Amino acid sequence: MISLLPVFFPVLAGFYLLKNPIKNRKNRERYVVITLATTLVFTLVTNILFSDTHLNIAKFAMGIEINFHVDAVATLFSTIFAAIWFLVGVFSLEYIKHEGEDNRFFAYFISSLGALIGVAYADNLVTLYTFFEIMSLLSYTLVVHSRTNEALLAGRKYIYYSLFGASLGLIGIFYFYSTGCERAFVEGGVLPDEIGGLMPKLSFMVIISIIGFGCKCGMFPLHAWLPTAHPQAPAPASSVLSGLITKAGVIAIIRIIYFTVGADLLRGSIAQYILAILAIITIFMGSMLAYKEKVLKKRLAYSTVSQVSYVIFGLLLLNEAGVTGALLQVVFHAIAKNILFLAAGAFIYKTGKIYVDDLYAMGKSMPKILICFSIAGLSLVGVPLTAGFISKWYLSLGSLNDNSGILGFVGISIIMISALLTAGYLVTITAKAFFALRADEVQESFEPNKYMTVPLAILTAFIVIFGVYPTPVINFVSAIANAIV
Repeated sequence: MISLLPVFFPVLAGFYLLKNPIKNRKNRERYVVITLATTLVFTLVTNILFSDTHLNIAKFAMGIEINFHVDAVATLFSTIFAAIWFLVGVFSLEYIKHEGEDNRFFAYFISSLGALIGVAYADNLVTLYTFFEIMSLLSYTLVVHSRTNEALLAGRKYIYYSLFGASLGLIGIFYFYSTGCERAFVEGGVLPDEIGGLMPKLSFMVIISIIGFGCKCGMFPLHAWLPTAHPQAPAPASSVLSGLITKAGVIAIIRIIYFTVGADLLRGSIAQYILAILAIITIFMGSMLAYKEKVLKKRLAYSTVSQVSYVIFGLLLLNEAGVTGALLQVVFHAIAKNILFLAAGAFIYKTGKIYVDDLYAMGKSMPKILICFSIAGLSLVGVPLTAGFISKWYLSLGSLNDNSGILGFVGISIIMISALLTAGYLVTITAKAFFALRADEVQESFEPNKYMTVPLAILTAFIVIFGVYPTPVINFVSAIANAIV
């Protein structure tokens, strides 16, 4: 039963706070920190002590069940979610003074974490879909938190796209269940052997279900919500939306390709090629739009559109190196993108400015924030000695695999172009901030307090540590890739 706690404890704690608002700021801060820290502990204990545990929560008619399974994929994603969410929560203690409505924000912020961990722990497609939808509804409130007209319009776009995408995924789920397959996820897939004779229909169902769940990742053609919604949310919400909640779509894609259909069935199919092409288009398109964008948070949102599709492309290579690179990209993008959005939030909180050009000559006034921003940006580019270099190395190996063919060649070419564009839209910010003309340098200090700087410093340290010593993470995700490909 303890494996229920990482999911239901934060959901219940969040709704308790919504029902019983805490007026005293210090008491509310303690409640938030203790709740998120406890969720992290519950998650780590569950992942360590109850690995490979199956848990049935509810049974319905027609054999439909809500089940959890703490496998290696669930362990990887849930640990990332709980650990980074805790650090973002600490950052939020100071930032939310800028937004107001503290109790409402933290109630939904905490609850969203539980639903997201539920997606990670899901042991079948129905459970995954259920928590996927719960997470979308809870995170919607984070997008519309300010309740301005712009935020409400962005929230409407977010929820419409999310519900439509999930509906496409549900059509695929109906089809997979209609084949008489095993309901619980199994490495290598659960579809019956005779389904191989129905490849055109199967390919179509795989395509629409992955496009549907890929909406949460910002995958083309259902990407337009992301650069609209993320900039409107408070910066801590933007960071988890972009760095973590997008990974719910990645989990769904992994579960469909490798735990439902199976890599062997999809390898060489029209579904593999169409979906990989869509991922490649998204990588290039997101980078180009980010390069042109002048609003800082919107630039970072377009960057997410590009960078998360690196993951999707790696998964669709259907080889061990590609999947390893994809899972490494999940970890390192989650860290880097949270740094970037939190750094942007610190800049907005201290100066009220929102444009990229406003960071010009700010190096001396916000050195700690901009150093963290710079290291995260270098990681997304894929510079050696940063974590992002490791994931892009494995993605390149997967692309150059003998079985990848023209798909791999085109993919690695676009990844290289995207890396150059990423340098153009992130590294140039650092250059202009630190190497402006001396006469233009802003002398006044805008450095925020420790609630903001400490979480950023910890996340940045992980970027460097994993860049220099990535072996433990590589070994863990390689074992997953080896088991499922």
